[in-house]
Amino acid sequence: MTNTPLLVDSNNDWDPLEEIVVGRADFARIPTVDVSTMAFSYADRKPSEIKPLEGPYHQEILDEANEDLDALSNELTKLGVKVRRPLALDHSQTFRTPEWESTGWYSYCPRDLILPLHKTVIECVSPMRARYFETRTLHPHLYDAVKGGTKWICAPKPVLRDSLYTFDDLKQPTLRNEEIVFDAANIVRIGRDLLFQISNSGNELGFQWLKSILEPEYRVHALKHVYSYAHMDSTIIPMRPGLVLLNSTRVTPKNCPEIFKTWDKIYFEDVVPIPSKLPGGISPCSPFIGFNLLSVNPELAIVDENQVPLMRELNKHGIDSLPLKMRHSRTLSGGFHCVTLDLKRRGSLESYF
Repeated sequence: MTNTPLLVDSNNDWDPLEEIVVGRADFARIPTVDVSTMAFSYADRKPSEIKPLEGPYHQEILDEANEDLDALSNELTKLGVKVRRPLALDHSQTFRTPEWESTGWYSYCPRDLILPLHKTVIECVSPMRARYFETRTLHPHLYDAVKGGTKWICAPKPVLRDSLYTFDDLKQPTLRNEEIVFDAANIVRIGRDLLFQISNSGNELGFQWLKSILEPEYRVHALKHVYSYAHMDSTIIPMRPGLVLLNSTRVTPKNCPEIFKTWDKIYFEDVVPIPSKLPGGISPCSPFIGFNLLSVNPELAIVDENQVPLMRELNKHGIDSLPLKMRHSRTLSGGFHCVTLDLKRRGSLESYF
């Protein structure tokens, strides 16, 4: 584990990558199945279907996932990127608040709860109870960042009562507007403009809090009618200034954010489905996890080796692909963007609109 001062500096997802966190699959499990787990990952399922899955993933899955993460780390190192890893904490430990108790989930997706914005990181507050203490796996790097001059801001910790969650209309988000909750992966970073998806992983109060903290230095835009599930990195993926990749099953010319009016758009849907290894093919994420790529720079993206049609499409726009394995992206709910957290990209904070 490194113990080197770090000044976080990352403004978008395409500037040349210099330093990054790559997740771990150690001790990953399906956490306590409660209302928050269902609302976040399995809203369209019955609790009776998911409850029997509670507990650690099969060791074969974890071993293969770690092999893929290690291979990703090695390739990034070859490209000159400094790689850090989270702590391998035991997520089977039970913790509790006055309202509920839960086990943890994993250290697999460091992207989800830490939002890097220029020389600041914001620790976000997931609506999923199992993730309440998950950022502890990143504390060594966050403390290195503070020593290096980075600002570390934490959003207010929510209570996460049962009343926060609703399943009345699954075309609408499963979160009520009772308290501030949002994941970092709910947000698309485009320099001084941030898109915040109102969804199962971030509510209106989360948007309002982030807006109050960041404006006028940033402009925070609410997206309310794109889709209601979770996270944005399989839906809206800016590849470089003036070019955005869009999941056309969710984003169409009718609901495309106005901010991209003058940008070139790649409307794409031909994602190769990756199977889940959970019983019955149950998955905590959609097949569109295949969109989940990591840009090393504006001319190179790391893409799931199965996504040949996507790589061909990117090539048409001058973007080469480095195909790698991510065998359990649907089982563990995380592709190359999810399982990483970029800390430094070479570039400045700019306005692209």
